[in-house]
Amino acid sequence: MPTLRTAPSVAFLFVLASVACTSTAPSAPAVADAERLLADVTWLADDAQGGRRAGTDEARRAGEWIAERFRALGLEPAGEDGFLQRFEVGLPATDGGDSRLVCGDSTWSGATHLVPAYCSDGATAKGELVFCGYAVEHEPLGWNDFTSLGLSANDALAGKVALVVRGAPPKRPTPTRATHDPAAPAQTETAANVVRGDDWGTSTSLFTKTMNCKRRGAVAVLFVEHPAHPEGLTPFDSSAAKQSSLPVLLLSGETGRALAPECFTVLERFVDPPTPTGDAVAYPARTVEVHADVERKKGPAFNVLARLAGRDRSRGIVIGAHYDHLGHGGPESMAPGDRSVHNGADDNASGTAVLLELARLFARAPRPDCDIVFAAWSGEELGLLGSKHWTEQPTIELARVEANLNLDMVGRAGAKKLAVLATASAAPFEAWLGELGRKHGFELQLSSGGNGVGGSDHQAFLERKIPALHFFSGVHADYHKPSDDVERFEAAGAAAVTELARDLVLEMTAAGDLVYVEPPKPEGGEAARATPTRSNGTWFGSVPEYGFEGKGVKLAGTSPGSPAEKSGLKAGDVLKQVGDVKIDTMQDFVYALGLYKPGDTVVAKFERDGKEESVRVLLTTRAKQ
Repeated sequence: MPTLRTAPSVAFLFVLASVACTSTAPSAPAVADAERLLADVTWLADDAQGGRRAGTDEARRAGEWIAERFRALGLEPAGEDGFLQRFEVGLPATDGGDSRLVCGDSTWSGATHLVPAYCSDGATAKGELVFCGYAVEHEPLGWNDFTSLGLSANDALAGKVALVVRGAPPKRPTPTRATHDPAAPAQTETAANVVRGDDWGTSTSLFTKTMNCKRRGAVAVLFVEHPAHPEGLTPFDSSAAKQSSLPVLLLSGETGRALAPECFTVLERFVDPPTPTGDAVAYPARTVEVHADVERKKGPAFNVLARLAGRDRSRGIVIGAHYDHLGHGGPESMAPGDRSVHNGADDNASGTAVLLELARLFARAPRPDCDIVFAAWSGEELGLLGSKHWTEQPTIELARVEANLNLDMVGRAGAKKLAVLATASAAPFEAWLGELGRKHGFELQLSSGGNGVGGSDHQAFLERKIPALHFFSGVHADYHKPSDDVERFEAAGAAAVTELARDLVLEMTAAGDLVYVEPPKPEGGEAARATPTRSNGTWFGSVPEYGFEGKGVKLAGTSPGSPAEKSGLKAGDVLKQVGDVKIDTMQDFVYALGLYKPGDTVVAKFERDGKEESVRVLLTTRAKQ
């Protein structure tokens, strides 16, 4: 287990001394300190903290810093190892450097010959090589390599290694639905709000092609470049999250030609026909061994937990904020390809700073009516991992927890506008918030539902039928970008949020018996911290259990009114197959939702109480609900 630093910097000691001194002066006015909030955000959002990606040394250091702040305030440790509670998170994948391809007496290895694809697993597979053309399925454009090559059956590639051409077919076929008259004069404007394009879209991505092959039983995929369109070998992208569970290699043109010269001969004639013919490829049977050296490791992450003793030790309130962020970007970044530090000043150094300031205010005040647990969560950006881990392995009995207040992105409240989610999860919440909003001069946007797009840690409590509220100062253009930095933090607004939160927690501690109420279905337009959707709009409506490590996708629940709910799926079910797609990982499920469209009815196979069952699910979109 990690230990706290024994030789902190002079500046750090000054901050701790300041905290310790102020915490021993209960007669001082209990006012939130904007300068202290700014100092805390400045420390957390400094480049030295490396973006605080869960599982990294930088995140561990930030967690230890928070723990030391709790210790200096005289709070009780409430973790498993002092203030800390350890759990494991996945780390960005890395190229191990020993990928290779074997065919007969020939072996290819090294970065000049091949590299693993970003969606590859670290695995080895052996099978007969089968040429799959571009492995593209795009019915609107009249293109389906599998049908044209006689590989349309679901088991057509069972036990085989697929050889696939990278990129899009060089000649774009005629769309089945014309979008314009090529003979008409060029126009710069159109009366239509939306004009359907005739691009290939994601159908030509490496991941989609790989999953197309996997759906038909392939055990590995090899990608070669078209000789007329050389792309070169793309270095392994450790920031990509998509994972196929197969070994997948990119081959150089030289390696691909040496492996299957007949296929390259065909490729030279593959430019003109809109689709290949069934007898276009004739080649001898050959068995290949594929070794993809990709390391997908786990690292330790830490929740930081402290407790302030109240007069009634039999119950408690949890105030939480996640302190992790995106590190150097990655799949959740809204600045694709930007590998600079994502400091997350608003998301969520701001909430962490408010959490620390609340701990200071309560530590110097008279004892509250019940215990208060201060929780700095890690792993939120990876799927609420820290808060879910704690609710599954709580360090105090969950039966004692009466409510949760979640602080996530509260650093843009200078105008004293604040959204509050899940206000219907306990009967008194909306009345309290109305009164406190007027008292503190806040314009509060109350949202009765709790499932904001993108989610946050309060949902781990709602799933356990514990009343919870989420404070949130709004979406902005810097969300999940390197520009979310300290110079945009509004310290005075955060101080006002702190005092509003303190008075709300006092109401919670005094209430004595908060009863959970199921929040209603989220309404269109409700405020939420949002990650823009990148799917085709297909809605299944399941809520995944992100901490599940077995095969399949375990459900933590279903969204109200969703296809999953209507079909009878429920919390605890483990999805094993959707349509023709076997579900081993979350990426298989994401692929299935991209493959099937709203209006399709799919069979969902799942495991419940150790037995396999199945239901039919009519897929739809949220807009139709």
